[in-house]
Amino acid sequence: MTELHEDVSVADEPSPGPPTSEERLLRAATTLFSDKGFEATRTRDISTMAGLSPSAMYVHFPSKEDLLFQLVRRSNERALALVLSAVAPFTDPIDRVRALVREFSIMHARNFRRARIAQYESRHLSPEHHEVVAETRLQIRLAAIREVQNGIDQGVFLIPDPRVAVLAIMSLAVDICRWYSPDGEFTPAELGDINADLVLRILHAPGY
Repeated sequence: MTELHEDVSVADEPSPGPPTSEERLLRAATTLFSDKGFEATRTRDISTMAGLSPSAMYVHFPSKEDLLFQLVRRSNERALALVLSAVAPFTDPIDRVRALVREFSIMHARNFRRARIAQYESRHLSPEHHEVVAETRLQIRLAAIREVQNGIDQGVFLIPDPRVAVLAIMSLAVDICRWYSPDGEFTPAELGDINADLVLRILHAPGY
């Protein structure tokens, strides 16, 4: 039987004390969508894993697709907030890109289940919900492009076009969720450092 992973926090602001019914449903859906996929997961499976009645999900979410949307939306909004906050303490382009890549990679390792859902199950979203998610993802990509372009403008990164480089940068981090295991060879922090070094080499930064 699939186990509920209690270390997966999916509430925007986790409530004090025991998790609410909504949080329990989100946690159960995170485990099931990640392990079984969206289509193979029944609403009854989610409610049962959350320890609630079969109809409890509909009190908080109008459909299974809406539950998926909430998971993907929150995951992408957190990613955007992280990208923006990671670079804020730094002014040097190398430090800013290093921080962005490191934290983005760590996030995809630590939250590999949520990230896996966001990357591989979002195809099941409705057109309206997909549009919302796509806009947030665009903002993440544009933020990364701005950082690389800043380094190019200052003569630090020796590449002709930041857009292609950012595709490579984002792929390195995002792909972690596909294969990462907490029992694997590398910790999230180690993966963050490795990816940051790889990206700076891709950008031909001084010293790399």
